[in-house]
Formats: sequence, structure tokens, C-alpha cells
Amino acid sequence: MISTLERFDRLIGKFETAFCIFCMAVVVISTSLGVFFRYVLQNPLIWGNDVGVLALVWLTFVGAAAVFKEGGHIAISGLVAMFPQRWMLLVALVSAVVVGLSVVVIGWYAILAAQVQWPQEIVALKISRGYYSVPIVWAAVSMTLTALVAALKAAGDLAADVRQSGKS
Repeated sequence: MISTLERFDRLIGKFETAFCIFCMAVVVISTSLGVFFRYVLQNPLIWGNDVGVLALVWLTFVGAAAVFKEGGHIAISGLVAMFPQRWMLLVALVSAVVVGLSVVVIGWYAILAAQVQWPQEIVALKISRGYYSVPIVWAAVSMTLTALVAALKAAGDLAADVRQSGKS
């Protein structure tokens, strides 16, 4: 089961990475067009800024989930690396559970925010303002899956370590 979840998590990570590349391109293109139309043609785009900001919000939160899958967020591992193996596994398990629960709470509040924002409109784009909160929900679900995989793996490794030390 863990290997299936890990493969699914990696697949989502690849999608997130590709999506982030797309969002970055949208940010660069919309900003460049906005500058060109405003300062060269003297006719600013009404939608340029909103498209760039929306793409940047999606890039930020989907990117955070993608980076989390790669273990790329800031970590203070120097102290933990000095612990015995079993303690390192326990810290990994507790860390995964705490992160998982935290992103569930964040996701829940993002859903509530999206519900409040949904009737409001981004005027220039004629779409719901709720699309600013949707990537937070995506990131929370994605990061919860990653934390679940990490917790299951750490728990399995910890159980194996306990079994191994019992045989010695």
C-alpha cells in the first residue's frame, strides 16, 4: 500500500512541477505584455496584472507542495542527525504527523475562505475570486498525502528497528 501511495504522490509531484513551469511562464508573459502595452503602446492591459497575480498565487502554493515532496523546505537536521537511529525515526514520524495535521487545518480554513470569496468576482477576468484560495486547498491535500506517506514509512521503519533490536 505504501509503495502505491508513494508512486501516486510522485506522479502528483511531477504534475505539480509541470504546472509550476506553466504558471511561471504565465507570470513572465503577462508581466512583459503589461509593461510593453503600458509603456510602449501607452494602452495598458486591464487584465494583465490580475492574470499575473493569479498565476503567482497558484505557483506559490502548488510549488510549495511540489518542494515539500522533494524535502526541499527548510529543516534543522543537525541536532536530529546526532540522535540514535530509533530516535531519528521517531522524530521523523512525529514531524510527519504534525505537518500533516497542520496542513489539514490550513486546508480547512482555505475551503472556508474560498466559500466566502466564491460569490465575489475578479472584475477584469470575469471569474470568481475563490480561485485565489483553491491552490491553498490543493497544496493542503497534496502535502497531507506526502505527510501521510512519510508517516507510514517512518512508522514502518520504526517498527522494523524495534523488531530488529528485539532479535539481537
